[in-house]
Amino acid sequence: MKILRHLHRIYIFSFLLILVVLTGCNNKMGYFLVYWPEDFSVMGCADLFPIKSESHLRKTHILELGNNKYAEIASFRGLVFRTKEEAKAAQSELWQYKDLFAYAEAKTPVRETPDVQSARVYILREGQVIKIIDKGKDKVQLGERLSGYWYKIITDDGIIGYCFDKNLTIYMDDGKGNSTRTVDITMFTDRFFGNQWYPLEYKEEMSEDYPDLAILRDGRCLRGDLEKKDIILRDGKKEIKFKFTEVKQQSQNRILFVGSSIDVSFYPDGRLFVRYSDDGVDRAEFFTTLDTPLQDFIAEQNRIKSEEYALLRERVQYYESPDNGRLMFNSDKTFVWTDRYDVMDEFIPAANGTNGIVENMRYVSAKLKKSGGYNGVITLTFSRTAKEMSFVFKRLTNGDLQLIYVPEDSFKGLIVTRLPYETKILVFHPVSEVSP
Repeated sequence: MKILRHLHRIYIFSFLLILVVLTGCNNKMGYFLVYWPEDFSVMGCADLFPIKSESHLRKTHILELGNNKYAEIASFRGLVFRTKEEAKAAQSELWQYKDLFAYAEAKTPVRETPDVQSARVYILREGQVIKIIDKGKDKVQLGERLSGYWYKIITDDGIIGYCFDKNLTIYMDDGKGNSTRTVDITMFTDRFFGNQWYPLEYKEEMSEDYPDLAILRDGRCLRGDLEKKDIILRDGKKEIKFKFTEVKQQSQNRILFVGSSIDVSFYPDGRLFVRYSDDGVDRAEFFTTLDTPLQDFIAEQNRIKSEEYALLRERVQYYESPDNGRLMFNSDKTFVWTDRYDVMDEFIPAANGTNGIVENMRYVSAKLKKSGGYNGVITLTFSRTAKEMSFVFKRLTNGDLQLIYVPEDSFKGLIVTRLPYETKILVFHPVSEVSP
């Protein structure tokens, strides 16, 4: 029995030895397709090598370079394939991106799949270099503002995921010192022609708590039509059209529209510095995209101001006061102020007339509104003399209207930040309330 057991062990050992030999001969370890080597003097992107061994502890692979040479590479820097045929097919797909890199112009999410709803697996640092290993075949639209491509990328610390190209600057690097960190023309044209551009002050104004709608309504914008080879610049008073024949890269981040007098520089933070000639005069200006569509923003601000003005007319046909006269606010934002008599003449001379226009584009500061319960600011412009007078107004709990005169030196820009210690306070009683 002992002899049989001994023979059995020899048989098992011999079988395992033959299996190991055959495994080595058939290269069962597979093939390693390099995404991003640490040392370009040893191997390049998209190179393919047989795998000699793998270290799970070190998380590396030993590759056979040929001529009895071997190299160790971090496992995340490539992809393992079981057969040479599979590896060759993947290499063919990767080849077009082998020298393509990018760096992040700002903090940028890396997502699990090419979808803004997908989980974030990483956040790129501003200036962080990444390796591009694939690109979406179709341009996608994100909301109304952005259009572009998803890129499959790998980071220098082993994260693989997808980035949208909004904050990426694409460049070529062959690993031999030949690097061209320049804007990818396709990416640039997709972004430029896929958006409408506005003066930088628009974005700044829209971020304010008290925006000046007069600035946002002047109609300035820049847009392009790649198919018609047109660029149109509206400056609020006129439209300037630039015809071009092709888009050409002049220098790093600077793009020329050949045949026209306009060119742009693409800044990492998303701004465009636009140079152009208008009737022989050279001009330059920054443009940007907006987080909220301009017309939507203006419509919302108009709604707020309309509701504010509606408080003056709520359940009232007109106001009157023995001392201050009769005051009516109309739906078309005009007013009629009659019966002011002599007691008001020093404050509002009769020469100003009795009617004019109402504007409520100014603001009461949040602090003042909270402390005093004020509803807003109105500016009355008398038609006969163009005299402007501004008042903070408040509807009292009994329906009365209180107007507090605010001279111009009490405004900070469009905002009333304080009320004068000595000022005229007018109180009117509502007349002919309308049933709700």
